[in-house]
Amino acid sequence: MNSQSLIIDNVAFAKRGERLNGQIAIASCQRLLVFLQSKAPDLSNSSSYILATRDIGFSLVGELDALGRYFLHLNLDAQLNTYCQRCLDSMVLGLKLDFHYLISDKVAGLAEDAFVDDSDDFDLQEPNQSMNLISLIEDELIMAMPIAPAHEFDCSKLAMQAGDKPNPFAVLKGLIKS
Repeated sequence: MNSQSLIIDNVAFAKRGERLNGQIAIASCQRLLVFLQSKAPDLSNSSSYILATRDIGFSLVGELDALGRYFLHLNLDAQLNTYCQRCLDSMVLGLKLDFHYLISDKVAGLAEDAFVDDSDDFDLQEPNQSMNLISLIEDELIMAMPIAPAHEFDCSKLAMQAGDKPNPFAVLKGLIKS
């Protein structure tokens, strides 16, 4: 998808109730790409790392509610290749994320301020005639990634290392005299 088509007027988008679905190539997300590569033990082979990662799927829906407030709803589906911090094997980090944004200039109304401050259901976005959707998607994926990704199950290398090994001090046990 062309990055030019991912610049939107967020208020007009929400006002018209528009929908936008698509895929973004991971290579167009430079900040996310650097973040992923920083987790790689071997950065010299970064080209194969980029090719192994799927595109990021997204869906953006605009909404104007009965009270005249503008909302954006963003859904992301990403399968990012990273490295397990326990065993250092490559792993796929699957992220399915949902975000809800209220488009509002918080300074505009005091009655709305109480509503915005009391709600954890959405994040606040400023009105923007040229909102970059790729930047928003990158920000949300970077913030959603764990600091130290790890396999959900026992890592194979760790399981082999943590097996039954003879105790190195067992020889000393025979030297103790009663």
